[in-house]
Amino acid sequence: IWNPCSGLGGYVNDGVACLWGSTCEADVDVVAGLKPSDSLFKDYGTLNSQILKDHAAVEAAFNAHMHRAVDHKKVKRETREDVIHFTFSASGTGKKHERYWTAKEFARLDGATEGDRVVFPFLLDANAKKRTEGRFSMDAIEGTEFKGVGDKAALQAVVEEKAKQLKKKVPEKQVEIFVVHQNIIRYMFMRLMQFDTTAWLNFGGGNCTMTQLRIKRTGDVSCDFFGDHGSMMPVSHYTFNKSPDV
Repeated sequence: IWNPCSGLGGYVNDGVACLWGSTCEADVDVVAGLKPSDSLFKDYGTLNSQILKDHAAVEAAFNAHMHRAVDHKKVKRETREDVIHFTFSASGTGKKHERYWTAKEFARLDGATEGDRVVFPFLLDANAKKRTEGRFSMDAIEGTEFKGVGDKAALQAVVEEKAKQLKKKVPEKQVEIFVVHQNIIRYMFMRLMQFDTTAWLNFGGGNCTMTQLRIKRTGDVSCDFFGDHGSMMPVSHYTFNKSPDV
Protein backbone atom coordinates (compact mmCIF):
# COMPACT_ATOMS: atom_id res chain seq x y z
CA ILE A 1 0.00 0.00 0.00
CA TRP A 2 1.52 3.32 -1.02
CA ASN A 3 0.73 6.75 0.38
CA PRO A 4 2.11 9.28 -2.14
CA CYS A 5 1.18 12.28 -0.04
CA SER A 6 0.55 10.40 3.14
CA GLY A 7 2.31 7.00 2.96
CA LEU A 8 2.88 3.81 0.92
CA GLY A 9 1.47 0.27 1.09
CA GLY A 10 -0.06 -2.86 -0.64
CA TYR A 11 -0.61 -6.64 -0.26
CA VAL A 12 -0.12 -10.08 -1.77
CA ASN A 13 -2.09 -13.30 -1.31
CA ASP A 14 0.50 -15.73 0.08
CA GLY A 15 3.20 -13.44 -1.17
CA VAL A 16 3.95 -9.78 -0.58
CA ALA A 17 1.23 -7.43 0.61
CA CYS A 18 1.69 -3.75 -0.19
CA LEU A 19 -0.58 -0.92 1.00
CA TRP A 20 0.04 2.50 -0.51
CA GLY A 21 -1.48 5.84 0.59
CA SER A 22 -3.07 8.55 -1.59
CA THR A 23 -4.79 11.93 -1.53
CA CYS A 24 -8.34 10.86 -0.62
CA GLU A 25 -8.66 11.16 3.17
CA ALA A 26 -11.14 9.09 5.19
CA ASP A 27 -12.48 9.17 8.75
CA VAL A 28 -12.15 5.41 9.04
CA ASP A 29 -13.17 4.92 12.69
CA VAL A 30 -13.50 6.64 16.04
CA VAL A 31 -10.30 6.99 18.07
CA ALA A 32 -10.37 5.46 21.53
CA GLY A 33 -8.97 7.46 24.43
CA LEU A 34 -9.45 10.98 23.06
CA LYS A 35 -10.52 13.54 25.66
CA PRO A 36 -12.90 16.47 24.94
CA SER A 37 -9.93 18.84 25.32
CA ASP A 38 -8.04 17.08 22.51
CA SER A 39 -8.00 18.97 19.20
CA LEU A 40 -9.01 15.78 17.36
CA PHE A 41 -11.97 14.97 19.61
CA LYS A 42 -14.48 16.83 17.43
CA ASP A 43 -13.58 14.74 14.37
CA TYR A 44 -12.74 11.36 15.90
CA GLY A 45 -13.77 11.37 19.57
CA THR A 46 -17.36 10.24 19.06
CA LEU A 47 -19.24 8.44 16.32
CA ASN A 48 -20.65 10.78 13.69
CA SER A 49 -22.18 10.58 10.22
CA GLN A 50 -18.86 11.12 8.42
CA ILE A 51 -17.19 8.28 10.31
CA LEU A 52 -20.16 6.00 9.58
CA LYS A 53 -19.96 6.83 5.88
CA ASP A 54 -16.18 6.43 5.54
CA HIS A 55 -16.10 3.34 7.77
CA ALA A 56 -18.61 1.61 5.50
CA ALA A 57 -16.46 2.47 2.47
CA VAL A 58 -13.19 1.13 3.92
CA GLU A 59 -14.95 -2.01 5.21
CA ALA A 60 -16.30 -2.65 1.71
CA ALA A 61 -12.78 -2.23 0.32
CA PHE A 62 -11.35 -4.56 2.94
CA ASN A 63 -13.90 -7.27 2.19
CA ALA A 64 -13.41 -6.90 -1.56
CA HIS A 65 -9.61 -6.91 -1.68
CA MET A 66 -8.19 -8.43 1.49
CA HIS A 67 -10.72 -10.52 3.36
CA ARG A 68 -10.58 -14.25 2.63
CA ALA A 69 -14.05 -15.67 3.31
CA VAL A 70 -12.77 -19.05 4.44
CA ASP A 71 -13.28 -20.33 7.97
CA HIS A 72 -10.39 -22.77 8.11
CA LYS A 73 -11.85 -24.43 11.21
CA LYS A 74 -15.09 -25.29 9.39
CA VAL A 75 -13.84 -26.27 5.94
CA LYS A 76 -14.90 -29.84 5.17
CA ARG A 77 -12.10 -32.28 4.59
CA GLU A 78 -13.33 -33.32 1.15
CA THR A 79 -13.27 -29.72 -0.09
CA ARG A 80 -9.71 -28.99 1.00
CA GLU A 81 -7.03 -28.73 -1.67
CA ASP A 82 -4.24 -30.29 0.40
CA VAL A 83 -5.78 -33.69 1.13
CA ILE A 84 -5.77 -37.04 -0.66
CA HIS A 85 -8.84 -39.28 -0.89
CA PHE A 86 -8.20 -42.75 0.57
CA THR A 87 -10.56 -45.73 0.57
CA PHE A 88 -10.07 -48.58 3.05
CA SER A 89 -12.10 -51.71 3.73
CA ALA A 90 -12.45 -53.48 7.07
CA SER A 91 -11.33 -57.11 7.14
CA GLY A 92 -14.22 -59.52 7.74
CA THR A 93 -17.09 -57.08 7.17
CA GLY A 94 -15.80 -55.41 4.02
CA LYS A 95 -17.18 -52.09 5.25
CA LYS A 96 -15.73 -49.12 3.33
CA HIS A 97 -14.01 -46.27 5.17
CA GLU A 98 -13.45 -43.02 3.25
CA ARG A 99 -10.75 -40.68 4.53
CA TYR A 100 -9.38 -37.35 3.35
CA TRP A 101 -5.90 -36.94 4.81
CA THR A 102 -2.70 -35.10 4.03
CA ALA A 103 0.42 -37.11 3.22
CA LYS A 104 1.78 -36.34 6.71
CA GLU A 105 -1.38 -37.65 8.34
CA PHE A 106 -1.26 -40.83 6.29
CA ALA A 107 2.37 -41.32 7.37
CA ARG A 108 1.17 -41.84 10.94
CA LEU A 109 -0.37 -45.20 10.02
CA ASP A 110 1.44 -48.49 10.57
CA GLY A 111 1.14 -51.03 7.78
CA ALA A 112 2.23 -54.57 6.97
CA THR A 113 2.19 -56.39 3.64
CA GLU A 114 -0.26 -59.27 3.25
CA GLY A 115 -0.41 -60.73 -0.25
CA ASP A 116 -0.89 -57.90 -2.73
CA ARG A 117 -2.21 -55.43 -0.15
CA VAL A 118 -0.94 -53.34 2.75
CA VAL A 119 -2.96 -53.98 5.90
CA PHE A 120 -3.25 -51.50 8.77
CA PRO A 121 -3.97 -52.36 12.44
CA PHE A 122 -5.84 -49.08 12.95
CA LEU A 123 -7.26 -46.07 11.12
CA LEU A 124 -7.38 -42.45 12.20
CA ASP A 125 -10.78 -40.76 12.23
CA ALA A 126 -11.95 -38.23 9.63
CA ASN A 127 -9.98 -35.44 11.34
CA ALA A 128 -6.87 -37.61 11.80
CA LYS A 129 -7.17 -37.38 15.59
CA LYS A 130 -8.55 -40.57 17.17
CA ARG A 131 -7.63 -44.15 16.36
CA THR A 132 -10.02 -46.94 15.43
CA GLU A 133 -8.49 -50.35 16.08
CA GLY A 134 -9.05 -53.27 13.68
CA ARG A 135 -7.73 -54.63 10.39
CA PHE A 136 -8.05 -52.39 7.36
CA SER A 137 -6.71 -52.80 3.86
CA MET A 138 -6.08 -50.09 1.29
CA ASP A 139 -8.56 -50.25 -1.62
CA ALA A 140 -8.04 -47.03 -3.55
CA ILE A 141 -6.26 -43.67 -3.68
CA GLU A 142 -8.13 -40.81 -5.32
CA GLY A 143 -10.72 -43.32 -6.56
CA THR A 144 -8.18 -45.50 -8.36
CA GLU A 145 -7.94 -49.13 -7.21
CA PHE A 146 -4.66 -49.71 -5.48
CA LYS A 147 -2.94 -53.08 -5.27
CA GLY A 148 0.48 -54.61 -5.68
CA VAL A 149 2.53 -52.21 -3.54
CA GLY A 150 5.31 -54.06 -1.72
CA ASP A 151 5.15 -52.38 1.69
CA LYS A 152 4.09 -49.29 3.64
CA ALA A 153 7.24 -47.38 2.63
CA ALA A 154 6.50 -47.89 -1.06
CA LEU A 155 2.89 -46.88 -0.48
CA GLN A 156 4.02 -43.74 1.35
CA ALA A 157 6.20 -42.84 -1.64
CA VAL A 158 3.12 -43.02 -3.88
CA VAL A 159 1.20 -40.81 -1.46
CA GLU A 160 4.04 -38.26 -1.35
CA GLU A 161 3.99 -38.08 -5.15
CA LYS A 162 0.24 -37.44 -5.04
CA ALA A 163 0.86 -34.64 -2.55
CA LYS A 164 3.39 -33.02 -4.91
CA GLN A 165 0.83 -33.09 -7.69
CA LEU A 166 -1.69 -31.34 -5.44
CA LYS A 167 0.78 -28.56 -4.67
CA LYS A 168 1.20 -27.88 -8.38
CA LYS A 169 -2.52 -27.13 -8.62
CA VAL A 170 -2.38 -24.40 -5.98
CA PRO A 171 -2.74 -20.91 -7.55
CA GLU A 172 0.41 -18.81 -7.68
CA LYS A 173 0.79 -15.78 -5.47
CA GLN A 174 -1.27 -12.69 -6.17
CA VAL A 175 0.11 -9.17 -5.75
CA GLU A 176 -2.08 -6.08 -5.42
CA ILE A 177 -0.82 -2.52 -4.98
CA PHE A 178 -3.03 0.24 -3.57
CA VAL A 179 -2.47 3.99 -3.61
CA VAL A 180 -4.55 5.35 -0.75
CA HIS A 181 -4.56 7.88 2.09
CA GLN A 182 -2.59 7.03 5.20
CA ASN A 183 -5.78 6.84 7.28
CA ILE A 184 -6.93 3.97 5.08
CA ILE A 185 -3.54 2.29 5.28
CA ARG A 186 -3.59 2.45 9.06
CA TYR A 187 -7.12 1.08 9.22
CA MET A 188 -6.36 -1.78 6.79
CA PHE A 189 -3.23 -2.60 8.78
CA MET A 190 -5.25 -2.85 12.00
CA ARG A 191 -7.93 -5.01 10.37
CA LEU A 192 -5.47 -7.40 8.76
CA MET A 193 -3.44 -7.80 11.94
CA GLN A 194 -6.68 -8.24 13.96
CA PHE A 195 -5.95 -5.27 16.20
CA ASP A 196 -8.51 -2.87 17.70
CA THR A 197 -9.28 -0.49 14.84
CA THR A 198 -10.11 2.36 17.24
CA ALA A 199 -6.35 2.58 17.89
CA TRP A 200 -5.57 3.41 14.25
CA LEU A 201 -4.46 6.96 15.00
CA ASN A 202 -1.73 5.66 17.31
CA PHE A 203 0.21 4.58 14.23
CA GLY A 204 2.22 7.08 12.22
CA GLY A 205 3.34 6.58 8.66
CA GLY A 206 4.91 9.50 6.78
CA ASN A 207 4.27 10.71 3.25
CA CYS A 208 5.66 8.61 0.41
CA THR A 209 6.04 5.52 2.56
CA MET A 210 5.18 1.90 1.94
CA THR A 211 3.45 -0.71 4.08
CA GLN A 212 3.81 -4.32 3.07
CA LEU A 213 1.57 -7.12 4.32
CA ARG A 214 1.52 -10.81 3.41
CA ILE A 215 -1.69 -12.84 3.42
CA LYS A 216 -0.58 -16.47 3.55
CA ARG A 217 -2.39 -19.51 2.21
CA THR A 218 -3.14 -20.53 5.79
CA GLY A 219 -5.01 -17.28 6.40
CA ASP A 220 -2.29 -15.86 8.64
CA VAL A 221 -1.11 -12.30 8.00
CA SER A 222 2.44 -11.00 8.41
CA CYS A 223 3.53 -7.36 8.29
CA ASP A 224 6.90 -7.06 6.55
CA PHE A 225 7.12 -3.33 7.21
CA PHE A 226 4.87 -0.37 8.06
CA GLY A 227 5.38 3.24 6.93
CA ASP A 228 8.80 2.45 5.44
CA HIS A 229 10.33 5.07 3.16
CA GLY A 230 13.94 3.95 2.79
CA SER A 231 15.03 7.56 2.98
CA MET A 232 18.05 8.99 4.77
CA MET A 233 16.12 12.13 5.74
CA PRO A 234 15.23 12.55 9.43
CA VAL A 235 11.67 11.78 10.56
CA SER A 236 11.10 15.48 11.31
CA HIS A 237 11.06 16.15 7.54
CA TYR A 238 7.79 14.24 7.11
CA THR A 239 4.55 16.20 7.36
CA PHE A 240 2.78 13.67 9.58
CA ASN A 241 5.38 14.15 12.30
CA LYS A 242 5.27 17.74 13.59
CA SER A 243 5.55 16.73 17.21
CA PRO A 244 8.55 18.16 19.12
CA ASP A 245 9.26 14.57 20.17
CA VAL A 246 10.73 13.87 16.73
